[in-house]
Order: sequence, then structure tokens, then C-alpha cells
Amino acid sequence: MTHVAFALLFSWAAVAIAEAQTSPEAAAQLAGRISSQLQRRSTVLLELQNLSSLTPADLSSFRDALSEELRKAGLAMTTTQPEIRMRITVSENTQGLLLVAELFSADNRSVFMQPWTMPPATETTPRLKISRRPIWDQPEPVLDLLLLNSDSDLLVLSPTALSVFHRTDGKWTPAGIAGLSLTRPPSRDPRGRIEITPSGFRVYLPGTTCGGALQPALLLECAPGNEAWPMNPRNPNFVARWITDRNLLESPSFQSTFYDGANGWFSTADHRILDRSGNSLAVPEAWGSDFASIETSCATSPTVIAAAASDNPDRDQAQVYEIASGHATPASESAALPGPITALWPAETAGQATLVIRNSKTGNYEASRLAVACAE
Repeated sequence: MTHVAFALLFSWAAVAIAEAQTSPEAAAQLAGRISSQLQRRSTVLLELQNLSSLTPADLSSFRDALSEELRKAGLAMTTTQPEIRMRITVSENTQGLLLVAELFSADNRSVFMQPWTMPPATETTPRLKISRRPIWDQPEPVLDLLLLNSDSDLLVLSPTALSVFHRTDGKWTPAGIAGLSLTRPPSRDPRGRIEITPSGFRVYLPGTTCGGALQPALLLECAPGNEAWPMNPRNPNFVARWITDRNLLESPSFQSTFYDGANGWFSTADHRILDRSGNSLAVPEAWGSDFASIETSCATSPTVIAAAASDNPDRDQAQVYEIASGHATPASESAALPGPITALWPAETAGQATLVIRNSKTGNYEASRLAVACAE
């Protein structure tokens, strides 16, 4: 079988694909060649490696399409004790991409090669645009903020205190401060959240939950414990809670701990974006751990605003993405920021998100509101 496999290897190298193929088309062709060599209902472990310029999103699309085509051909995909181990390598030569499929069984190895010419990339005009409105800055970390009473009152959450400001003549003036009665010291990378409630507001920190009100005077009462809270103010069914002594979250909606979540996707501690079933979201390589749901009528799919690294290691950027069929597609230009992102939360106002960065020049923490609008 090995000799036959290498004969196929060299004969395929001489074959040229005249027409470009999409990921599903290339996957269907390769799956047909592979399945013709295997018995139906064989259990297969699929391994995929990329040695080409293929983007992570395109690689994920190809993997999903290939898995589906192999299932259609009667093969059973598995991760434990497979009869066949299949290694697909996406390589590249001067003619374009090259798919190399290696099949390993108990005592045999076979190899297939398939040239792949992808359709040319199409230029798309972003349908959304991001605007940033600065709200507050201070030397101490800002974990979250909340605007109340038609944006006339501002609550700023820091690791050890909650500060209240009132807008007077276009400026924020102090209106009160309350210390947080923490059950545990803040972590080196503190995180926290403020949510509006019918009677006032609630503060959620790892190990501590507080309830508060502004009238008739600032009141804040804290107690030990990690109370569940809605990660999106407009989706009360998606709740999470902090884990004491950590800056991670847990939720009944997800099987493991996670850093952030939006629209049914979760950023894990090992820097993956997974859905409730453990399926991966294809995202750009620079995608960060922070992302938040953001509503807009200009998109046809659910949208998130996500943090991403830039060419400057001291600065991040933010970008809006549409999520559909397991892929995150850019829907706006990236917005350059004056420092790394330290917090990104859905805002209490639809179509907005709360952003906190640490300015690389001043060292201050700057809190802003990001808004999304239709591009002209």
C-alpha cells in the first residue's frame, strides 16, 4: 500500500487545478480521494497543521468542511483510539497551496497530494464604524463605570472604592465615595463589574458582592460571596459569577472557567474562543481575551467588539466583528487606542460598550464609551 501511495503522490504533483476552489470545494475533493481508500464506518482522528500563508479563519473553514465531508462519506470522527490517524498538512509552493494527506493505520501509511488554488480575496467596505467618547481618567485602575440619570451621574469602580460624580457645567464633580469591604485583597490584575438595578446598583468583585443606592445618599453594603450577574444587561439569561481569588468567571452556560463571554462564545484561560459545545471560533491571530456584545441594526449577524493587539506592543486596538457559521468577520475598521485594554464590558445603553485602557504615555487609566454606527 505504501508504494501505491507514493505513486499517487507524484502523479498528483503533476495535476494542475485550472479553476479556483473555495474551502468547501477543496475539502469535498480531498475527502472523496481519502474515503475511497477507507472502509465505511472507520474511526478517524483528524490532525491539521498549517505550513502556509492560509489565514486562521480560512484554515478553520477548511477543517470544518473536511470533517463534514468525511462524515458524509461514512467515516466516524473521533479523538480516542482511532483506526486511522489522518494528518492533513497545508503547504505552499510557487504554484500555490498544496494539501498533503497522510493516513496511518496499524501497519500502513498512504499519502495523497492535492493542489489548491483559492479564489482571490475580495475587497469589502466596512459597514460599521466605531466612535470613542472619553468619560473619565485617573491614576488608579478603573474596573468599570456606570452612567445614570441621563448621563448626569457617574459611578466609577476601582479595586478598593466606588466613587460617584455629578455633572455640573459640563464637568464631573465629586459627589461621594464609599470604600469596598473586601473579603480578600484585590488581585494583581483586578477585575469587577457594576450593574444597574431597579433600586440602585450592584457591584460584583471576585469574592465580594455589594448592593448600593444613590438616594437619599450614597449607600454601599458588601458581603462575602460570588453572586451571579448578567454579562449583558439586555440578556438576563446569560449569567456568570466571579471565582474567588481569581479574575476568571464561571457560568452554567459553559463547561469551564473563562475570561470573558459574548453571544454564546467564551474566551478561555488558554486563549481560545469556544462555544457552549467546545467548538472553536475562527478569529484573527491578534484577537485578545476581551470582547463584548454590541447591538447594531446595520449588521445581519450578531456583532461583538473585540480587543486586538496592534503593531505597537504598547497599544491595543478595537474592532467590530460579525459572527456567523463559526467565523468572526471584520465589520469595521480597527480603532487605534493610546494604550493596552484593561477592561471591555457591554454598557447599560444599547449599541455601546465600556472600554478602559491604560494610557502608555501618562500611565493613567482612561474609561471611554465605544459606540457603533452604520458607515456612510
